[in-house]
Amino acid sequence: MTTQSKPLPMTREEAGHKDLDVILVTGDAYVDHPGWGVAAIGRWLEGHGFSVGIISQPDWNDPEAFRVLGRPRLFMGITAGNMDTMVNLYTASRRIRSTDAYSPGGRTGMRPDRATIPYVSRARQAQPGVPIVVGGIEASLRRLVHYDFWQDKMRGSILLDSKADLLVFGMGELPIVEIAQRLRDGKSIKDCRDIPGTAYALGGKESVPEGEHVEVLPSLAECKADRRALGRVTLHMYRESNPHCAKTLVQLHGSRWVVQNPPARPLETAEMDRLHEMPFTHQAHPCYRKPIPALQSIAGSVTVNRGCSGGCSFCALTIHQGKDVTSRSTESVLREVASLPQRKGFNGIVTDLGGPTANMFHMKCNSAAANAVCRRVSCLHPVRCKHYGTDHKPYLNLLRKARNLPGIRRVYVNSGIRYDLAALDDEFVEELAAHHVQGQLSVAPEHASSAALQMMRKPKVEYFDDFMRRFRESNEKAGKEQYVVPYFQCAHPGVGPEETIQLAQYMKQSGLRPRQVQMFMPTPATIATAMYVSGLDPYTKKSVFVARGDRERSRQRALLFYWKKEEWPHVREALTAWGRKDLIGNGPDCLVPPGAAYGAWTRWKRNSKSVRFDTHMGLQVERARKYEEDEQNWEAVSTSGGC
Repeated sequence: MTTQSKPLPMTREEAGHKDLDVILVTGDAYVDHPGWGVAAIGRWLEGHGFSVGIISQPDWNDPEAFRVLGRPRLFMGITAGNMDTMVNLYTASRRIRSTDAYSPGGRTGMRPDRATIPYVSRARQAQPGVPIVVGGIEASLRRLVHYDFWQDKMRGSILLDSKADLLVFGMGELPIVEIAQRLRDGKSIKDCRDIPGTAYALGGKESVPEGEHVEVLPSLAECKADRRALGRVTLHMYRESNPHCAKTLVQLHGSRWVVQNPPARPLETAEMDRLHEMPFTHQAHPCYRKPIPALQSIAGSVTVNRGCSGGCSFCALTIHQGKDVTSRSTESVLREVASLPQRKGFNGIVTDLGGPTANMFHMKCNSAAANAVCRRVSCLHPVRCKHYGTDHKPYLNLLRKARNLPGIRRVYVNSGIRYDLAALDDEFVEELAAHHVQGQLSVAPEHASSAALQMMRKPKVEYFDDFMRRFRESNEKAGKEQYVVPYFQCAHPGVGPEETIQLAQYMKQSGLRPRQVQMFMPTPATIATAMYVSGLDPYTKKSVFVARGDRERSRQRALLFYWKKEEWPHVREALTAWGRKDLIGNGPDCLVPPGAAYGAWTRWKRNSKSVRFDTHMGLQVERARKYEEDEQNWEAVSTSGGC
């Protein structure tokens, strides 16, 4: 890792006025950091002998913006960025976000809705005849029929909507290099259709793959006619996500077929080491005059693994990064930590040594034979697989060595901690509390109701209680006053009034007062989204409660802030509507004291209809302003007690 490296070129001048092999287009500001997918892919290609340039946040209405680096020799790679565009632009209530963490200065309006589609359209116009490959999380999760929450409709594969030649899904290092090598060897983009980790659309006269290794999914028409079909599509996506035994998936879209190959294998430890030790600058490109908020939030952090074995219903990690956790070697991580004091602005504090789940470092299936045929979505739910290793010693060893390196004052863990795994090792919890918590430790129990946790595919709340007890004892032993900050979720499929009240009562009994609550957002390709769409558990086919619309979803959210005085009118309205007025009063079991109930939903709903979701950013900004005015009116009514 050298501090003298340069970022990948963004202009012809930076490229030395030479044609490049590959041009990558992204909806994010370009930050030369392994946490940015476009930077990781760019550096990986560069490390395999290809010249690469970056076009960042281009004007999607101007073809010239896609010509700034000239014409690529091999292909253009297009990604919406580190997040699905719609998640980046809109909240779970479909409101326009006021900031974009992946844009300079947090500025909004720098990318269009579903950015992959207009980017490909303009790239086609600007570079006719150049193969176009799409990837990143937006393309990955929308590779087959999916539900679009922001339009409330079923959409087909983004391959057909964008008219891209090839789609790379999952973590794309291996397939993208294979594509580049084949094109360099004179093969066509159609010759790349057998590469694992890719999907493609067949022409009207091309033959469809057949045989035992092929699974035919419900078509786009079937999913539109019967939303239960989306559950079958989603389950097949997860069942066929093991690269060792996955089948090819085919799905009919009108008169055309979309074909998804089996996933690419995950990177091995040596490959992960090589990727993270590429010559990243770990800084934003020098063309930016304002800071990139997302970079500021991870300054001083080091990634140690990727993938997650948890398989939570609402999380896309399993289907995108994979169920198998791939970890870097301890030596590679320590080399990066040792280099941190050379970075500009580093203050001696490693803000995070983790990944999607920090304490899954080097946890994996201990049976190669079992893993070769495994089709489980989760290694931990409903019960932990007997083959899954839970040894915390590799992570403990890493933490101990990292905190003793020269120039390192503190090493903290701010990534997610899987508390049911952590509770298996008293030594880990003790060292975590003694050395690696900065006053507050974030964990995500998500809920307290057993029924809700079953729908979420999360461990029972007793595991969280046990972890909190061990953490308190470890703090007492270390002589520290530190707290667990729990993350809870509302409006998840299967969470109704009864489950929400159970959670609020649990929070009161446990003395928990979270400052933030996550409202469930139905993102493409998750099991929870299939539940939201169909109202059924795709595994058991039993009906589940689904909170739809702003009223019901907002009621659940308000109840989890029962202790905030400004929410009392809204909580009273919810409890009255749910037939639980017994929880309004001054008794020890009551959630809120007597008083006025909020009752201005009709007015607020009418005002909210002025918001639409267009790709025209000028309209978005104006409607965002109007929406904020409406929301302020709603909050004023709420706090005053309503009508």
